[in-house]
Amino acid sequence: MAAAVVVCGATVNAAETGPQGWTSAQRDGWYWGSQGSRLLPEKWFLALERAGSTEKLSDVKFLASFGYLPPPAGKSRYPAGFGIDKQPDKDFEVTKLRWYKNQSGGTLAEPWVGMNCSACHTAQLSYKGSSIRVDGAPSLTDFQSFVEAVDASMKETKADSAKWSRFAKNVLGHQNSPANRKLLGKAFDKMLAWQEDTERLNAAPLRYGYGRVDAFGHIFNKIAMFSGSGKFVNNPSDAPVSFPFLWNIHRQTNVQWNGIAENSKVKVGVDYVDYGAMGRNAGEVIGVFGEVVITPQDSLIGNLEGYSSSVDLRNQDKMESLVEILQPPKWPSVFPPVDKTLADTGRALFVEKCSSCHYDTSKTEATETLHILSAMHPKDRTDIWMACNAFAATMPSGMLSPSQPNSYVFVRDGLSDTVKGALIGKKAELASVALGKIFGGEPVPPTIYDKTWMKQPLSPKDQRRKFCETSKDKLIRYKARPLDGIWATAPYLHNGSVPTLYDLLLPAKDRPTSFDIGGREYDPKMVGFAKGQTNGNTFLYETKDNDGKAVDGNSNAGHEYGAATLTDPDRWALVEYLKTL
Repeated sequence: MAAAVVVCGATVNAAETGPQGWTSAQRDGWYWGSQGSRLLPEKWFLALERAGSTEKLSDVKFLASFGYLPPPAGKSRYPAGFGIDKQPDKDFEVTKLRWYKNQSGGTLAEPWVGMNCSACHTAQLSYKGSSIRVDGAPSLTDFQSFVEAVDASMKETKADSAKWSRFAKNVLGHQNSPANRKLLGKAFDKMLAWQEDTERLNAAPLRYGYGRVDAFGHIFNKIAMFSGSGKFVNNPSDAPVSFPFLWNIHRQTNVQWNGIAENSKVKVGVDYVDYGAMGRNAGEVIGVFGEVVITPQDSLIGNLEGYSSSVDLRNQDKMESLVEILQPPKWPSVFPPVDKTLADTGRALFVEKCSSCHYDTSKTEATETLHILSAMHPKDRTDIWMACNAFAATMPSGMLSPSQPNSYVFVRDGLSDTVKGALIGKKAELASVALGKIFGGEPVPPTIYDKTWMKQPLSPKDQRRKFCETSKDKLIRYKARPLDGIWATAPYLHNGSVPTLYDLLLPAKDRPTSFDIGGREYDPKMVGFAKGQTNGNTFLYETKDNDGKAVDGNSNAGHEYGAATLTDPDRWALVEYLKTL
């Protein structure tokens, strides 16, 4: 997967190892390989019409309107990040759909369209007519609006008899009989009901816009749905974050913005198995259209049954191996050259003011530092909601705790148990020696949480805020990581609330309170997307409401660390140095 630079339509190093260390074949696998994500049967996806139109939902130009990158000619019919999942579905429940007589559920089961890592971790920047592709960088995509478009298309298709007739004809082809149309209707209703439940649980007043998603919120709500309790806690997906950049992630111990997941390797023969990465990626697939069938089991480990799931461990392992060789992007030659003298000044400032948190990995084995919210100075505390929701969200235990089916647990514990069950359920894909080393003992049962913090005379949101701001738990935190390639990862802060690196070096009160996002034109001076561009800038990111109060999930406060003491020349010197990393 050569992380090639495309300049004026010409691809550089397309067949050889590119600037970020991938071959073109590896890059193709990254863009279109399946991880087990199952959004819709492919025949349905191709047949669905957009709401309010007869144009196809799957039209590449329409998908590109959400920021997904169109494929080069001859590569795929889908944008980067859309994979086709082909696997038997006999052990599934949600995606075990039958819409024509004698439909196979075995090796000839119908293919499904889903998403993989690259949908959220592939950037494309523009500068004066040149286009720069950066693999592993945050995508400028609007996942929230895309899912809403899929749901709207399905609802209108079922409600509009003419649309339904065209849909059924395209899906069934020569099998378009009254009996099969009836089967198709039942299967469609089942999938639509699942989508509507998902939409209801994820519903939040906050718009994500381009380049963000509340991944934990979506994953947590899917775990609650798959647990089968039938009772749902309202955990709105209202804490969207920027997609983290992926290069050098394998060198870190704690991953995700809040460090809640870990890379944990065990040696199996001469190789190492990163079961931490397996678990992290399994959780990601479950949250983004994957399926797991949670069944009551007294002991996941003892009988090695686990849970059936669509998670494709083999492909996930291949993709994780690609991430390990992915190199940070270098400042492109099509940009104005770095001022080396100014960058040297900036390097000295960085060592003095920034390096205690953002390590230089060329000089140390350490990779990241973790900062507990309650221990931070308020001026340095960024928007709390991603860390808070990930820590404090709760759910009925359902089938995850057969002996206490009516108890409530933290969703993070339910996620941990579900992921372990999904991995164990794939034992045919894991060496028994690896399983023995990975899961050497009984899993820790989900933690039954203390309800006292929910009895305060405050709104549920304010209760959770107070709980998170005062708790000294080490899991309510954010991570500072090395900044290699940081120039390619705008907007900044974990929630994408600051448009450029220069703005980030200002005191929070002086940062932009709103900015347009969606266009790809790059500003190499301020380091971020260019302000004021009209092409593609269709979302207004607002950090404050009309009363000047910070918008929950969008706050651009924090991460000051003495920014007010910097002179403007200091800021420009730091920005120049950060271009070199």
